[in-house]
Amino acid sequence: MVLSAGIIHAQSVLHISTDYKQTCYWNDSKSTFDNCGDNSEYPSMFTLNADQTIFTHTTSTIKSSYYVKDKEYKSEYDSYVYNVTSDVGNKYMFIIDLKNKLIKILSSGHSTSSDDYLIKYSIKNSWND
Repeated sequence: MVLSAGIIHAQSVLHISTDYKQTCYWNDSKSTFDNCGDNSEYPSMFTLNADQTIFTHTTSTIKSSYYVKDKEYKSEYDSYVYNVTSDVGNKYMFIIDLKNKLIKILSSGHSTSSDDYLIKYSIKNSWND
């Protein structure tokens, strides 16, 4: 695992491969994301351009772009947080969780909070070029 705080600061393209995916839904009574599905094998690739303005997520069936609105490093969690808008206009929060080797995608603010969800991708590898 090469991913570290320094790798994201570099002015080069960042590639992060993933191997597993799990989706969790908001539980109002517990005020947490639980009700998680299986942690199933799901290879994919996230690419962040050198200017850190566009994420591209590639899977075996689709390629989507996400435009970065703002970003912040949270040292207490060793995580980078990106507020993004997808190429079809949906808003998400991308979290690169270095400590737990995860990419998390949060979709929240729905009219019914039980529709809010969190997708967790296990980071397999990362590199810059």
